[in-house]
Amino acid sequence: MAAAAPAPTLMDELVEEILLRLPPSEPESLVRAALACKPWCRLISGARFRRRFREFHCTPPMLGFIWDRIDDGDDYCGFVAHFVPTCSFPPPRPQSDGRGWRAVDARHGRVLLHGTSALEPPAPGLVVWNPVTDERRQLLSMPRDLNEWNWNAAVLCAASDACDHLDCQDGPFLIVLLDSGPDHITLRVYSSEVGIWNEMTHVTQLSKCYINKVSSAIAGNALHFVIEHGKRILRYSLATREISVILHPPVSYLCNTRVMTMEDGRLGFVRMEGRRFSLWSMEESPDGGTGWSQVRVIDLEKLLSVDAQSIFSGYVAFAHGVGVIFVGKCDGLFCYDLKSGRVRKVCEGACNYDIVPYMRFYTPAFGAALQVNDQE
Repeated sequence: MAAAAPAPTLMDELVEEILLRLPPSEPESLVRAALACKPWCRLISGARFRRRFREFHCTPPMLGFIWDRIDDGDDYCGFVAHFVPTCSFPPPRPQSDGRGWRAVDARHGRVLLHGTSALEPPAPGLVVWNPVTDERRQLLSMPRDLNEWNWNAAVLCAASDACDHLDCQDGPFLIVLLDSGPDHITLRVYSSEVGIWNEMTHVTQLSKCYINKVSSAIAGNALHFVIEHGKRILRYSLATREISVILHPPVSYLCNTRVMTMEDGRLGFVRMEGRRFSLWSMEESPDGGTGWSQVRVIDLEKLLSVDAQSIFSGYVAFAHGVGVIFVGKCDGLFCYDLKSGRVRKVCEGACNYDIVPYMRFYTPAFGAALQVNDQE
């Protein structure tokens, strides 16, 4: 009896198209595919596939978040910036424990950390951190005339709108720092290419202004900060370097407000009152003006099956551009996907500290897998 013919192999082009459609939020799917056979491992390890994978999915997935916890160690160091993965195959655990640091912002694959203790080097200042490689890039110290009790900052790619931000985490970056004094708001920009603070701008019409220490948002090639407890939004154009002020949506209660980048790139505004989220989106009118329209209202009491008293309304965060909301509760941290409606607990224990979501593409290294396959 003649031997059976071997099963036909899939064409390389078809295999690549199938693998491109694996979800970027689940890096373990690429790992399993790479371990299946040597040709697939070589394909996934190649620079061409990785580039196509990022371009196909466009929006970087959320890999985890940085949880700013109060340090309860014997030698108190202020905060602990603790990275918590949200995917089943996370990046390697950072060697540093994050003690003495607080996460201020995260964008384009970078995390901006602020030193909160002088007990261990380096002295308090700003550092840009890559959680995947654990690389840290030390900046100059904070400006001497900074109002240390009333400031906020953002990190972003230096190429701004000229980059697709799919794989720029190791390139030049900018830090935009905002602080307020008795006479004006001051905006400074730090460039990693130059290594100094420059482009100092004073906004005199915003004197004695409170700067909310919540995440900023990019929309329309501009950076947006919440100020005056949500009454206003400061807009900094990354193209023209001009500063303007946007009024909040027509809401009466302004505590616990945030700005966010919507999935379509527009600016979003979120207000939390008790057990409810109200989500607004900035719209452009035919005459070139702008206004706010309410997108939806989310009842957290029904969503999480809890009473409103157990929700820490001041501790919420948003994964910009991916439509994920974090809500702190007395027994843990929950994330809610606006698109799918899925709710899941991502952290145990009372979550009453700030969190900063972290998004980027992560394709695990397959050097070891290639060596194993080569020995077969």
